[in-house]
Amino acid sequence: MGHDCERTFSALCGVHFQMVQFTGEKNEMMKSGKFAAVFAAFALGLGSAVHAAPPQQQTVAAATGSVAPELDVAAWAQGGEVRLSELKGKKYAVLFFWTISKQGTENFADVAKLAKEYEKKDVVFIGIGIDSADAVKNFIRLKELPFSVAADDKLASVNLYMRERDRVPMAAVIGRDGLLYWRGQPQVLKPVLDEVLSGKFDLKGRIERENFSQSVMDAMKIKDYPTVLKLLDAELGIYPDNMELVSLKVRLLASLMNKPEAATAFLDEVIARQPKNLKFYQMAVAVLKEADRFNELGAWFDRIIANFGDQPVTLVKLAQEEMNQPVGELRLENAFKLCRAAYQAPKFKDNREKGFIFGEYARSLYYCGRPEKALEVSKEAMVLLKDTPEFEKAKSYVIFYNTVLSLGRQIK
Repeated sequence: MGHDCERTFSALCGVHFQMVQFTGEKNEMMKSGKFAAVFAAFALGLGSAVHAAPPQQQTVAAATGSVAPELDVAAWAQGGEVRLSELKGKKYAVLFFWTISKQGTENFADVAKLAKEYEKKDVVFIGIGIDSADAVKNFIRLKELPFSVAADDKLASVNLYMRERDRVPMAAVIGRDGLLYWRGQPQVLKPVLDEVLSGKFDLKGRIERENFSQSVMDAMKIKDYPTVLKLLDAELGIYPDNMELVSLKVRLLASLMNKPEAATAFLDEVIARQPKNLKFYQMAVAVLKEADRFNELGAWFDRIIANFGDQPVTLVKLAQEEMNQPVGELRLENAFKLCRAAYQAPKFKDNREKGFIFGEYARSLYYCGRPEKALEVSKEAMVLLKDTPEFEKAKSYVIFYNTVLSLGRQIK
């Protein structure tokens, strides 16, 4: 399983695209996915930087799976010199490339913690500061790193390890056999190390995915979207329901190729195989919103209600997203139907959840011009939320709807 996810591709390759937010999963897809590197390829294909760019390449970086190049640095700023050749056959190595900047040092604490944790497991950490020897030696935070640190202002080692798509800070993992296993962001280093140490790391699969990512990036650079589509389709033939690949194809079709109909048609095929995966429906909703095809949203929300009617909290959260749209994009009918379906759910976890659902349904009724019905349902919510932290808020809504009705009767 690959783990080199270079952030998210939030505005796909510089093209604004509404990011689908999945309840309880903050970018989980990109933290642990097999094809996470492809997201970086998409972003970098059109020059969208996500972290500090690597220095100008002077040499070709080593390929994953090849023998890790020996370090060539200007000076050792902290600790003794470490030679990779002396670790071969004995220990694993982790290279940590960083710069003296807020961004370049943001992972210091996590990397230091990992170094201490994995020291007992025959893993040696080595820091590579991409600044002058004096700057690295005198850096006030250098002592936070509990391992040897070298300065590489000549970029000799940097260019041997950092590829065009890599970003600083970056970590690299070298196996006991002296081969270069992985490169990516430090925040996903731990699961990689765990796989390597357990013998579960799939180096061959890693190389195949990186080659695929490079092919995608090369095609993206020249905006050869049909080739990108062919590459994605080939991978989808092997992994038909892989979330990352599905998401990439949807964004390629909808945003870059301007074919929202093709994107939703593709999602229909995927949903036919996985009708209970909410994420695919959310992708379709995002596609339609980006294409300003708001009149088609209702049918998709109907499908969501039909398949997830037993998940009232999910329905209400989708309704909240709809109610928070700008006025020009607001479709109250969709928010209302979602809240009503949640209100009519066959069961609830407890009275607190039920009270929350009733309160949101009341809010949708009020937005739809029915304050008297909102008051009625809001009173039910207040009763359900008695003795909970939300009781006072529910009570304030009852007072508010009462006030609205009272003022309405006074206006002639």
